[in-house]
Amino acid sequence: MKLNPRRFLLYYLPLLANLGLIIYLTWQLNLVPYFQRQGEFQIFSVLYAIGGLVVAVSGVTAFLHGVSNEKGPRTLFALSLVNTIIPTVLLLALLQLR
Repeated sequence: MKLNPRRFLLYYLPLLANLGLIIYLTWQLNLVPYFQRQGEFQIFSVLYAIGGLVVAVSGVTAFLHGVSNEKGPRTLFALSLVNTIIPTVLLLALLQLR
């Protein structure tokens, strides 16, 4: 199975970035004591900036996928929508659980 580089950059790389954000947030909230968390959340802000780029790329990809005349696989459209939602949900979880 040959992976298209454009498909990887637009769909799977944002998914990998989101998975990294989920793993980091889970690690911080469950395994790191509260007094050590404060400095570590600076790193999360950098990772969340990456999440902002993910939202931008995935949002544009979902929009273009939705309005294009040539319809591609619906799973890729769903993946781009999920990639748009995940960083926002992570920020809400961070604000709630911090």
